[in-house]
Amino acid sequence: MKKLAKSILVLLLSLSMCACSSSSSVSKKTSSQKKTEEKQKEKIYTTGETVTYTKNNKNLVKFTVDSVQATDERNEFEESNPAQVIIIKYSYENLNDDDEVYFSSINFKVVDEGGNVCESYPASLNVYPQQAPKGTKSEGEEAYGLKQQSSKVKFIVDFDFTGTKATYELPIQ
Repeated sequence: MKKLAKSILVLLLSLSMCACSSSSSVSKKTSSQKKTEEKQKEKIYTTGETVTYTKNNKNLVKFTVDSVQATDERNEFEESNPAQVIIIKYSYENLNDDDEVYFSSINFKVVDEGGNVCESYPASLNVYPQQAPKGTKSEGEEAYGLKQQSSKVKFIVDFDFTGTKATYELPIQ
């Protein structure tokens, strides 16, 4: 009788352990599915749309891509031979950040239609970004050499170098 009771107890424990392990794998799958769904819901911005960077429920910075223009200009001293050179004009506003805000090519990644991550290009620019104290605005231009002729680019802005990014899909004019 004791053997039968022990056997039943071992069987019940085994079943409960199996049930626990399968439910935890389901919760992991659900968590991973949630992350995938969040990434799919990530908004893609376009020319003229403003992204507001928020941290700790505080709106800190507004960022806008104003235009993307192709240029025929080439720098005679530059050794790279890009298929296309573009100039991206952008603006930003320091809404409430105690530190001065500054955006430049170090904050940006440009990807052409061939999926190539592109480098900045030494073209003549008319507007240079400035450090913006709280309550002020600035604008800037950055030039990029595309490896493949493209009608649009993906433009990724890194706000704080900790993973907070915004993605733009920008038509080239």
